[in-house]
Amino acid sequence: MKKLILLVALTATMLTTASANFSFMGDMMRDMTDAAKEMRTEATDGMKEMKTDTIDAVKEMKTEGIDAAKDMKSEGIDGVKEMKDDLNSTKLNTISKSKKEKD
Repeated sequence: MKKLILLVALTATMLTTASANFSFMGDMMRDMTDAAKEMRTEATDGMKEMKTDTIDAVKEMKTEGIDAAKDMKSEGIDGVKEMKDDLNSTKLNTISKSKKEKD
């Protein structure tokens, strides 16, 4: 009888310990799975944010480039007009000097 009670007590103790260990392992696996899911979500969100930021930066660079090109074109046209006016003025001065010398 003592052997039977001792055997039942040992069996109950082993089952309780095994159950506790299994519960701990289950919780640990669940925590690891949740951590992996959270890491995946954060990585996905980070990549989406990087993509959006890159697109915005490219659009801004394009706009700045177009504006700079327009400014350069405008300044170039103004410079050509000034050179043309200076050239015409020089020609007029040369013509008027020639006329004065002839007179």
